[in-house]
Amino acid sequence: MVGGLVVLLLLIGVYDEPILQFLTSTWQEALAVLGLKDYADSLQQGINGGITKRLLPAVATYAVLYLSTCFLLLRLLLPDAGQWRLALLFYAGALAMYAAIVVLNKFTGSTEWAYRLSRQLLDFVISPLPVAGLVVLFKSGLGTAVGTPPQRLP
Repeated sequence: MVGGLVVLLLLIGVYDEPILQFLTSTWQEALAVLGLKDYADSLQQGINGGITKRLLPAVATYAVLYLSTCFLLLRLLLPDAGQWRLALLFYAGALAMYAAIVVLNKFTGSTEWAYRLSRQLLDFVISPLPVAGLVVLFKSGLGTAVGTPPQRLP
């Protein structure tokens, strides 16, 4: 199961463009059927192009799909409850930092560096790097900080 999730995670990352195109067309159709297309278009126009040029519901769906796969993979690789909580705190902290940068930038005016920084942070979070890093850290000894002995990597 772990191997399948690793492959799925990599495939989602490699084929992000076709997946996002599919999600965008699906969301556009759904919003049109619900009569919300004009409302979604007006919201989309108010967003800085530095953040996204794609339909927000499609990007959010992709992020949820990717993060769900990451969380499931981490849960399988980190059976210790303390390590799992620390992994979730890492993701929550990174996403909170992203949101804080975006909100702060909104209140202070359109600053290009803040948009770039928030975008780079989000690109990092929605990548396999945090999963790999957290697994290596926990398996190599960080687990002792939460009450479990270090585990050998397979």
